[in-house]
Amino acid sequence: MRELGHFYEAECSMVKEGKMEESQRQFSHLPCTAADLMLEGFPVELIDGDASNIPMKWVVDVLTHLHIRLGGRSRMVVITVLGVQSTGKSTLLNTMFGLQFAVSSDRCTRGAFMTLIKVTEAVQELLGCDFILVIDTEGLKAPELTALEDSYQHDNELATLVIGLSDITIVNMAMENATEMKDVLQIVVHAFLRMEEIGKQPNCQFVHQNVSDVSAHDQNMRDRKHLLEQLNEMTKAAARMEKQSREMAFSDIMEYDPEKHNWYMPGLRHGVPLMAPVNTGYSESVCELRNTCLNS
Repeated sequence: MRELGHFYEAECSMVKEGKMEESQRQFSHLPCTAADLMLEGFPVELIDGDASNIPMKWVVDVLTHLHIRLGGRSRMVVITVLGVQSTGKSTLLNTMFGLQFAVSSDRCTRGAFMTLIKVTEAVQELLGCDFILVIDTEGLKAPELTALEDSYQHDNELATLVIGLSDITIVNMAMENATEMKDVLQIVVHAFLRMEEIGKQPNCQFVHQNVSDVSAHDQNMRDRKHLLEQLNEMTKAAARMEKQSREMAFSDIMEYDPEKHNWYMPGLRHGVPLMAPVNTGYSESVCELRNTCLNS
């Protein structure tokens, strides 16, 4: 699919530069084919994970043909997941919507992929949309990219792009690793701050994975208070880096309720994979998160 997009973009460029006549084009039908595949549930690459490139002409034309194919009935709610590599982002989306994003223990997602989900008439009336567009992103803080000088910039750009495209952002975090959680929050807060500058206030849900006791309310309440303190601290630091003149708290860039915007997920399996049985509590928690996202 990526190579077909390259063929299409190269041909468009040649026509634009006068090196080819419009009548000589061979790949003009490809966006229509990709739009049909999207309607069948096939994920389409939004960001080339190997080159960190967005094939703008290809993506725009695919979505335009999708809009035409649907007769203009293409209102979408966009849901995105962000988080450190190998924290179960793709698994979360697969469980939430019955998708088939690739999952493994290393860097299984490169770049970002978008999948279209058709919803029932009842959901259309509830959400005021015709489809849900789910975007799965590559993991932040990937070990393969840490050797690069601008790896932090790559993560910031990825987060800013997908949060800007999204109606609902799910920030996926592993509870045990406080350092990684702090790094992810810093990246996410920078992206939220840029959204605030353009007048967009994002809807964000913080998901804490592999929590040993999700029913320990007092312990989790302390974690929520600590998370809010960290978010306020990150917001002040990010505001200084973004050269904001006023003192800012996290509540200035997002309507945040520690009780409503934090989710605690048990581990996916009882014991050590791969033979360990699946934990039904994980599916129940994910289902509750999905219902809250769609009703918010």
